[in-house]
Amino acid sequence: MNCEEQEARAKEIAAFRYSLIAELANPYLKREELRALVRQKAAREHEVPSLGKRTLTESCLRKWLAAYKSRGMEGLMPNPRRDSGSSRALTPEEAALLVTELETHPELAATAALKKLQAAGRIQSRPSSSSLSRLVRSAGLDREARLRVQQQEQTLPFEFFAPLECVQADCMYTVEVPDAKGKRRQAVLLAFLDDATRRILYACFGFSENALGFECGIKHILAAHGRIGRLYVDNGASFVSLQTRRILDIVGIVSFLQECVKRRPCGDSINHPEL
Repeated sequence: MNCEEQEARAKEIAAFRYSLIAELANPYLKREELRALVRQKAAREHEVPSLGKRTLTESCLRKWLAAYKSRGMEGLMPNPRRDSGSSRALTPEEAALLVTELETHPELAATAALKKLQAAGRIQSRPSSSSLSRLVRSAGLDREARLRVQQQEQTLPFEFFAPLECVQADCMYTVEVPDAKGKRRQAVLLAFLDDATRRILYACFGFSENALGFECGIKHILAAHGRIGRLYVDNGASFVSLQTRRILDIVGIVSFLQECVKRRPCGDSINHPEL
């Protein structure tokens, strides 16, 4: 049970307790009337949150009444258990072993992880399913949450969170347009994309892939945005020339080459595998 669920449950219990003692808190009640009302309420069954139908003792009702008069609604809130978040059916060492097993193997259900550790002789206790469930929920390790964390961790190597931590560059062949001499040629788009923010840091059109356009893009980004942490490119001619590699080394940009993907005409996305 997470913090929000615990808070909602505590408020529900406080509201239930208030519904019972609100009438008893009437300051105009005489002592005999108060005693009779307490006796009547203690004699009836009440629908207690999370517990179902229960009878309550007179001393319990008087205790709630005194707490309300002393501290208001806050006095009716249940006190958190001192062992909340721990399992009384498992020793602390066994609970730690189970938590570690669940974190290491998120695909396992809690019962399967427990049986695995019991078979290995690492856990001797035999907790009930409810105790096991409470331990898993209090640790925030229910199976769905563990699988969600695992999926996030699997994608983290390809994700960056700070601007300019990783920049990706690639070219895309687009539509045919007339050049300066009126000859129709296929335009090539060169673009630099920031991985974290998905901002286009620089883009330009030309009629070929060449190192000069790529170097102009690097120069613009350094002047307008700042230093690049790492740069992902494919092995296109404009990215792998010796001069370009030397420039990147001089300015301290770590570059990574990806396998070149065959370029296709307009309408296709930028061919970099990470884009």
